[in-house]
Amino acid sequence: MKKAYILIIIFICHNNLLLAQFNNKYWVFGDSVGINWSNPTNPIFFNSKLKGRGTAVSLADSSGVLLYSGTDQKPNVIDHTKTFNRYQLEIPNSDSINGEGWYHEMVIIPHPGNDSLVYLISIGVTTWHGLFYTLINYKANNDSGIVIQKNVQLQNVPAFDGLTAVRHGNGRDWWVMFKKWDGTGQTGNNLTYKYLIDVNGISLYSTQSIGLNNSTNLGQICINKLSNKIAFVNLRGLVSIYDFDRCSGQLSQPITIEAERSSSPFPYYISATFSPDDTKLYVISVSPNNLPGESDTLFQYDLTASNIAASRQTIFVYPTYETGLGNMKLAPDNKIYITASDEIAGIPYPDSLFTTINNNLSVINYPDSLGAACAFQPFSFNLGAGRTYFGLPNNPDYELGAWVGSPCDTLTVGIAENDEKNEVFFQAWYNPEWNMIHVNASKLKGKSGVLRLFDMEGRVVYERKVEVIAGGYFTGEIGMNGIASGVYIVSLTTERDKVQSKVLRF
Repeated sequence: MKKAYILIIIFICHNNLLLAQFNNKYWVFGDSVGINWSNPTNPIFFNSKLKGRGTAVSLADSSGVLLYSGTDQKPNVIDHTKTFNRYQLEIPNSDSINGEGWYHEMVIIPHPGNDSLVYLISIGVTTWHGLFYTLINYKANNDSGIVIQKNVQLQNVPAFDGLTAVRHGNGRDWWVMFKKWDGTGQTGNNLTYKYLIDVNGISLYSTQSIGLNNSTNLGQICINKLSNKIAFVNLRGLVSIYDFDRCSGQLSQPITIEAERSSSPFPYYISATFSPDDTKLYVISVSPNNLPGESDTLFQYDLTASNIAASRQTIFVYPTYETGLGNMKLAPDNKIYITASDEIAGIPYPDSLFTTINNNLSVINYPDSLGAACAFQPFSFNLGAGRTYFGLPNNPDYELGAWVGSPCDTLTVGIAENDEKNEVFFQAWYNPEWNMIHVNASKLKGKSGVLRLFDMEGRVVYERKVEVIAGGYFTGEIGMNGIASGVYIVSLTTERDKVQSKVLRF
């Protein structure tokens, strides 16, 4: 006979409860460039210690930049990285983290289970194949930071230079994704690797083959502002869009705007960005050889058009081969900023060389608008004492909260499973009169375990060892004195079971 059960579901916007700690307000990139976007209409510039042509990543909270990393550009050396703390000092043993001078090869992800730890994740495109992580405690040693683990390899396949990350729909965990290439450019594939970062660490969640094949190592995977769509572009001309599910990590509904070209001339698409309202996609095409007569171009696609490929408009053609366009990024002011390298000046620049190209960003002022109405202005955003090459911050959206109303945002306050199934019955609910959480379980297979309470940033706020009584039963309480209101995860782990439930403490 089936037992009746009660299921209470609450939908809550977690943005204020969960992840106000880290923000998107600080950019660090290029040669000494730092931008504070706390007031988007009046950004403030600061100098960083970074001097690199490509990948740059940073993590910040309301107090400012906590740490940042990127390629350390030296003559004839592009595979050397440096990581700096909030005091602009190198974190000990943080040099030589795998990085090859590409453009989207690193991300910094906060550890969901410990607010002192971050993962600096990198991909190896040519020299080091695969996916790697370095674990850093950025609060240790009086916020100077220490490296706990370095260059731990998770995957050994050659990676497309398009490492990207997005917060899981539960508002706490993270997805990290990259695409495979064959290492030669001869054989295409459509394989995407998806890793999940949760309180237990990093693990390969799934691989997925979807869409047309990619046969190159350079381009970009970009995510829209709502984080439900992904665009992919590459050097041989592939432009495609997918739907993305933050709960399952699944890509779906591939739309091919342009397929790879089978022979040259290739368009060399290197970067893409969605407009804030998702109606436009901007794509940069670069000249391959940096020769007189060649030029770089900014295109716009209308994603509402019945024929998206035919809707492509040329927004701007950079008039000189000296300009090497790099990447685009949507800023907190809802404008899109484009970086460029001064090709004639060489890499790295002489210390005293400041030009229109390397001392400014170009700006798409109204990216939601069609054609010329987007008000593109080349080299209109001056960087003060900083200079730019090809790279912009490859930071994910740290302010993105839970996907409200989705299956992974459902808060189970109390639930009992069907007794006729051979499953564990687990129930947890908050009693405001006694200010405690009651926990009941049955059909447990283990004999002893640990009862834990996690906050929604993955920190353990309560923990004790427990025993399971005959018949697989457990009954216990968690006192909530001194614990703030909010959403928590009750977890019961034995040597054979692991069950958990979300609880609202009000």
